Amino acid sequence: MKLKSPYRIKPGAKVRLAHLPTGPAKTNGTSSSKQEKLKEQAELDRHRAKMDLLQEVLYAEQKHSLLVVLQGMDTAGKDGTIGHIFSGVNPQGCDVSQFKVPTPLEARHDFLWRAHNE
Repeated sequence: MKLKSPYRIKPGAKVRLAHLPTGPAKTNGTSSSKQEKLKEQAELDRHRAKMDLLQEVLYAEQKHSLLVVLQGMDTAGKDGTIGHIFSGVNPQGCDVSQFKVPTPLEARHDFLWRAHNE
């Protein structure tokens, strides 16, 4: 799945947050045309169908799983992202866990230590 985004940073690249845009991506002063929106929706639908197929393969094989970590502050849009992106997969094959502020014990371990128990 190729992702195009002005916010995407290549692995290993040096990051200076002060040099990154904080607002929405500009569309050369014009809003997306209806044809572009339909094309984007078709691409999203295609990716959702592929995710649904891959979910079936993972479930049938019973050897591997997929961990998706969304981290953000309150009101960062994590719930909306989950609803929008994962609307094409079977919710019975998904487990969602949320974590609050780490306890002192959790803070002494790596970032994904809490996820291992889930």
